[in-house]
Amino acid sequence: MMRTGPALLLATLLFAAGPEARAGDDHERARAALREGRILPLERIVESAKQRFGGDVLDVDLEDEEDGFRYELKLIAPDGRILKLDYDAATGELLRIKDRHRSHGRGPGGGR
Repeated sequence: MMRTGPALLLATLLFAAGPEARAGDDHERARAALREGRILPLERIVESAKQRFGGDVLDVDLEDEEDGFRYELKLIAPDGRILKLDYDAATGELLRIKDRHRSHGRGPGGGR
């Protein structure tokens, strides 16, 4: 007779730990990319955004996209607008500016 209890328990534990384990992997990939110089430090991106737009940064995400890492910043401008800014994490290039009133950027519709 086969013992399925241990296998079922292992499968349940692996499934339950899935998103958190993947998030840990994402963080490690991001740390490695920074250590290896493949992405710029967040401080440089934030400084660039604040110099160009003023205001305060509300939120930052580092996204691991197919074409490389991208910093996504949410900033409140001095005039009260909420801006969403996408930066290439490797070059610091501003890829997209999105606000409540309009969108600017590369490609159709302001996207990449």
